[in-house]
Order: sequence, then structure tokens, then C-alpha cells
Amino acid sequence: MVYKFGPNEQCLRRCRAVVPVILRAAEQVTSQGVRVLFEHQDVVRPLMGWWQFTNRTAQALVSLYDQGYTVEAAPLMRNLLGHSYAMNWLADSGEPAVVALTDYWNEHRRKLAQNVNETWNLPEPAPAPSEDPIVFANPESEQIHRRLVGELKNFDTMVKAYGTADVYPVYRHQSAYSHTTGATADAFLIVDDGKLKFTTEPKGGEADITAERLWIPVALLQAAAAISPLLVGNPMKPTIEKAMSDLGLPPTLLNLQRTRPLI
Repeated sequence: MVYKFGPNEQCLRRCRAVVPVILRAAEQVTSQGVRVLFEHQDVVRPLMGWWQFTNRTAQALVSLYDQGYTVEAAPLMRNLLGHSYAMNWLADSGEPAVVALTDYWNEHRRKLAQNVNETWNLPEPAPAPSEDPIVFANPESEQIHRRLVGELKNFDTMVKAYGTADVYPVYRHQSAYSHTTGATADAFLIVDDGKLKFTTEPKGGEADITAERLWIPVALLQAAAAISPLLVGNPMKPTIEKAMSDLGLPPTLLNLQRTRPLI
């Protein structure tokens, strides 16, 4: 029997049951030690770190939701969604994406070191990565690099590259609770008969959590589907296939394909 995936109580119950199964399978894979195909070693290195981050973020989210937190958990949901999607991007784009990720991370570290050195009176300047320019084999390689860095810097650009622009509104909604916007204030304010009142618990959070609990297994499955084929034996495949069937999710949800070419 195939179940319909959506914001209904039956699906929510199944999502609650599936998430621990995915996390246990991932923990079993990593605890036994993974073997990586030689040609994928450089890609798997950052992928493995992101995979651990997504799994632990999902665990944290479930814990917060179970304790009654709602809008306070939105920044973690945003991280989960963004990282699971970026894992697909990294696995799909391969070595050039690893170079783009390294370049972007080095840029961040240089800016941080500059900020520290300009504002803190340290005995020695904070170290920063070299600014040596990347040497590209040809103009096409440089163009690919610039596009990949742009996708990594801007989640909207990344999802559009895969023809899934409809994902971005979810991410943007969560971003409103990740920054100092009116959303984080309004969640605790109530206007009743012309009078302003305050609440110690955010209003309307339960509806958001119902929808976001559905996103947790989707993000975990996308993350697992990105890294598993690059490991010897594709160890997460059985878990992914069963969870997809149990939740009634379409195969097109995983292994997203570019609709916007790199060059």
C-alpha cells in the first residue's frame, strides 16, 4: 500500500516513525567505518562532514519539537534544509564543487581574520588563508567555478539551477526566524480588542511544526541519497528505498538533476 505524503495526521505519524530508522541506519554505516571509491575520495570528505551535521541537526530538531519549541527551532530547520540540498549539489557537481567550497570557505576565513585584526588588539595577527589565485585550465573551468561559488553563496540560485525554485519559499520563511526580523517579535505579540498583549509561547507555531516535521525525513533522505552511492556497497540504499515507499514519496525527490547547465 502506498501512502499519500502530505500535511495529514497519518503522514505525520509515519514521519515520526521513519526519522529514527534513517538516523539509526546512518549511525550504523559510520560506526562500522566507511569505504570510499578512490575516484570519490575528495568529494566524500566534505560530504561526510555535512552528513553528520544534517543527522545531528535532525536529532536536535526532533528533541526541540518534542519539548514544545516551535519558531525557536526554525534556524535549525533552515540549516537542515540548506545542507541536505547542498549535499546533492556537491555530489552532483563533483571535484569542481569541492574547489568552489574550499574557495568560498577560505574567503570567509580571510574576512573573519581581517575583522579580528581590525577590531581586536591581539599580540599577533590572526592567521588567514593565502589569497593566491586559483589557476584554471581554461576559461570554461573558470566559468564553472564562478557559477558554483554563486550557487553555494545563494540558496535561491542553487535551487533554481535544479529547477526546484518552489523549495526557496520554505527556506525564506525559516530565514525570517534566523535573523532579527519582525517575525521573531510578532510570534509573541497579540492584539486583542485593540489592546497589545504578550505571550510566553509563540502563537501559531504548531501549524509550522506539523509541516516542518514532514520536511525532516525528506531532508535526511536527500542527504543519505547524495552520499550513499559514493560509498562502497551503497549502504543506505535499502533504508532509503523502504522509507520512500513508506512515506509515499516520488523517486524524483532524490538525486536532483540540473536544469541550468554550468556552462
